Amino acid sequence: MKASYFVGVDVSKATLDVALCQKDSPDSFAHKQFANTTTGCKQLLIWLKKQKVTEEECFFVMEHTGWYTLLLCCFLQEKEMAFKLYSPLHLKRSLGLIRGKNDKIDAKRLAHFAFLHGMNCV
Repeated sequence: MKASYFVGVDVSKATLDVALCQKDSPDSFAHKQFANTTTGCKQLLIWLKKQKVTEEECFFVMEHTGWYTLLLCCFLQEKEMAFKLYSPLHLKRSLGLIRGKNDKIDAKRLAHFAFLHGMNCV
């Protein structure tokens, strides 16, 4: 499977910050925030469909944040969607020195990381 869309998800206790980038334009992002609930996960798929993205084209990347990622991982696994969890330390070292940090920026960085490195993992 070759992904055409890369989805970076910054997971926190209450929210999922999602950034979407396309293989053909990796510096252009769409962003949306969802609740970290089953309803929020369903709304994420609806949002992807509005972006004209099919489930088969997506590759999700998220930082492993323990329990907070469990719901989304189970949801993606059930839908048979491609995803990968990365260690926070691995991401920190891979991305290098970074200034500025918030959930939206982190989601964009994860999507860009997926574009750069995810093709080998899919």
